[in-house]
This record gives sequence, C-alpha cells and structure tokens, in this order.
Amino acid sequence: MANEIRFFELNTGAKIPSIGLGTWQAYPGVVAHVIEHAIKVGYRHIDCAKVYGNEKEIGSTLKKLFEEGIVKREDLWITSKLWFY
Repeated sequence: MANEIRFFELNTGAKIPSIGLGTWQAYPGVVAHVIEHAIKVGYRHIDCAKVYGNEKEIGSTLKKLFEEGIVKREDLWITSKLWFY
C-alpha cells in the first residue's frame, strides 16, 4: 500500500489504526464485500456494534479472510459497542 495507515499509541501500549471502516447502515449482502475489499487495500480497524445487526456477516467474512491467510486476527483492531436501554 502506497500510503501506510498511521497508528495512535494508547496508554496501555496498544496501537490503534488512525483510520477505521464503519459498518453502520451497511446493507446486508454488501457489507461482506466492503469488509473484504477494505482489508485487502490495507484497513486494519473495523468499527462494529451489535445494534447494527450485521455482526454475523462481518464475522463470517473475517473468518474467511483469516482462513485464506489474507490477514491475521492479531493484525486487526475491531471496535464493538453495546447499548443499554
């Protein structure tokens, strides 16, 4: 990738990618293709939430990419959120 994504170092020493792919309102059947393409072009931060309703599709896509050796789980930063009502 010509322009490497930069990281921010947290106080724990963990490094979070400065750019992430949001999955809110991603259409079913489309989000898988978007995730796959984003990972292949260098995204390493995926922003998710249970309330988005697309966890299963995102999870299946990530599993496929892991199995194909496209990316390792430890190379990704996956953000998730829980809402309390």
